[in-house]
Amino acid sequence: MTYEDLIQSMEAGAQEKIEEIRKNAERQCEGIVKDAEERAKLIQEEILALARATIADRRNRLLYSTRQDERSADIRAKEEILSRVYAQAEARLAELRSKDGYRTLFSRLLSESVREMDDGNPVIHVDPRDEALCREVVSGMNRTFRIVADITTHGGVVVSSPDEQVRIHNTLESRLERAKVLYKREICRVLFGE
Repeated sequence: MTYEDLIQSMEAGAQEKIEEIRKNAERQCEGIVKDAEERAKLIQEEILALARATIADRRNRLLYSTRQDERSADIRAKEEILSRVYAQAEARLAELRSKDGYRTLFSRLLSESVREMDDGNPVIHVDPRDEALCREVVSGMNRTFRIVADITTHGGVVVSSPDEQVRIHNTLESRLERAKVLYKREICRVLFGE
C-alpha cells in the first residue's frame, strides 16, 4: 500500500468516523430536542392546569360575591318594605284615639297592665290626651291608683309599681314592637311568600 493509499484509507476512516460522530450527535440532539419538547409540553400542561384552576377559583369567588351581593340587596329591599309596612301600621295606630273603639281598647290595655301589677297602689302613666279617659275607666275599679300624664304615645298605658322599680309597658307602640319580633316570620311569609 502506498502512501497515498494509506492517506486515502485514513481519510476514508476519518470520514466514516466523522459521519458516525455526526449521526451520533444528531441522534443526541434529536433526543435532547424530544426531551425538551416533552418537558415543555408537561410545563405547558401544568401552566394551563394552574391557569384553569386559578380561573375557576376566581370565577367561583366572583359568583359567590355576586350571590352575596344579590342576597344583601334582597335583604335590604325586604327590610325597606318591612320598614314601610311598620311605618304604615304606626300611622294607623296614631289614628286609633279618634276611632269609636278606642275607649274599649284603652280599657283593655289598662286592665291587662293593672292585673299584672299586684302590689300596692300602682302608678298609671298616660298621654295627657288620655288622662280624662283613664280617670273615667279607673273610677269603676275597686283599687286606688295614681295617674300621671307624663308620656307621649299613640295610646295605651305604662303601669309601674309605686317605687317605679317595675314597669309594664302596654302602649300601642310597645305592642307594635313586640309584634315586629313575634310575627316577623309570618309577616315576611305573607309579604314575600317565604
